[in-house]
Amino acid sequence: MIVASLALAVVFAEVALRVSGRYQPPSYPPICLRPGLVEAYQPYGYRLIPSRRTTYLYPHDHPRTLSLVSNREGFRSSRELEEPDARPRLLVLGDSFVFGDGVEESERFTNVLEAMEPSWRVDNLGMVGWGPDLMLRALEAVGLNVKPRAVVFCMYTDDFRRVRPEYAGTGFLIPRYELESGRLATRPYPKPNFLGRLSISVAAGKILWNYSNWEWDLNRAILDKFEELANQQPFQKVIIFLPGVADTKADQKRRYWLRQYADTHATPFLDLSDPLHKLGQQVFISGDPHLNPMGHEVVARELDHFLRGVPVFR
Repeated sequence: MIVASLALAVVFAEVALRVSGRYQPPSYPPICLRPGLVEAYQPYGYRLIPSRRTTYLYPHDHPRTLSLVSNREGFRSSRELEEPDARPRLLVLGDSFVFGDGVEESERFTNVLEAMEPSWRVDNLGMVGWGPDLMLRALEAVGLNVKPRAVVFCMYTDDFRRVRPEYAGTGFLIPRYELESGRLATRPYPKPNFLGRLSISVAAGKILWNYSNWEWDLNRAILDKFEELANQQPFQKVIIFLPGVADTKADQKRRYWLRQYADTHATPFLDLSDPLHKLGQQVFISGDPHLNPMGHEVVARELDHFLRGVPVFR
């Protein structure tokens, strides 16, 4: 009788969640959100279709036609990552904010920064939908090959949750990290079983992640690996926090955690919340969380000023 009652309760809960539209099980395999622009690429999950010139529209409301040039590694760049260049290299890792969704390549803060400091070459390894795990994989796969003098690890506020096992970026079976005896271990993207396809399982999983330390522990392990690579190469390590449009409690918690991590590891840390929020909506694309050209210019100026205080940049 108890088992039957529990089964009935589960069925009612599942139906209620399905009707409400909350906690919908993710598609398997994931559905690509930008078909014709990106492709699966196992070393760092996915990339732009390499060596291609095209255009795309962004954002969805009042879109702007933007040029999109990719290099051989599948990053948004009109030059090759490994082409000869005698200048010291500054490598910038990140998600769509670094990629420059909504602006032209020349308007991105990395390009503006290089124009401000032409004695440095600034390479952009940003990709839409990436979390810190795929940033780390890209650094290991191609970034270290160019012997960067410094690497900037950009963490947008939403990136923290992107280490969760069900996260699929722009819609691919991306490799996932999990902790094994405190160390990062690579696992294939999880294929859901019958229970995993239920809304109640999705809800339970999100509750567990929200009220446990799993997410923080994985982010810490990824940053630990970044620190380890910085010591081995070596290169100057820098961490940046990129905020959302509003300074929410989640933003505050994440940037506080990131600052504490950076301080503990003697890593230069720049929180861009104040300079961006001081200017408000005028630095963001209308109705969209991404930065407009003015926002990218603000980030470039702040980063330029900040890096002047880091010994390797003096």
